[in-house]
Amino acid sequence: MNNQLRWTKNAARLCADIGAEDGIDPRYASAKQARKKAPRKNLQMCKEAARIVSLVLTGEAQQALLRDLVVVSVEPEGHGQSVCVTVGRYTMDSDVCETEVLVALHSVQGLLRSALAHALHRKHTPTLTFRYAGVLGGGVR
Repeated sequence: MNNQLRWTKNAARLCADIGAEDGIDPRYASAKQARKKAPRKNLQMCKEAARIVSLVLTGEAQQALLRDLVVVSVEPEGHGQSVCVTVGRYTMDSDVCETEVLVALHSVQGLLRSALAHALHRKHTPTLTFRYAGVLGGGVR
C-alpha cells in the first residue's frame, strides 16, 4: 500500500470530511490568514479620520442634525483609497430617517474631505462613504 492511499484511509477514519486544509501544518496556515489584516498605516489614518470627522461634525456643521451625530467607526476600503464612516445618534428627539442623515452628510462631504486633507499628511485624500447606524443605546428622551 503506498503512502498516499494509507494517509487517505487514516484521514477518513479520523475526520468526517476531508478539506483543502487537511495535511497542512497549522503554523503555515495561520501565517497566510495573518497577512489579510489591514496595514498599520491605514488603521492610523482611520483613527485620525474618526477624530477629525467627529470634530468637524460637532463644531463646524451648520445643520443641527449633523451636530447630534456621533462617529461610531471608521474602516478602510480599497487599500486606503476610501474610508467608510459609520455614524449614529444618541438622542431620539426628532423623527429622522436614514436618507435625511445621509443626504446631510453628503452635503458636507467637501468640508470633511478638506479638513481631512489638512490634518492627514498624505499625497491623496481618501474618499468618504457613509453609513447610518441609527439610534445608539436605545436612545434617551
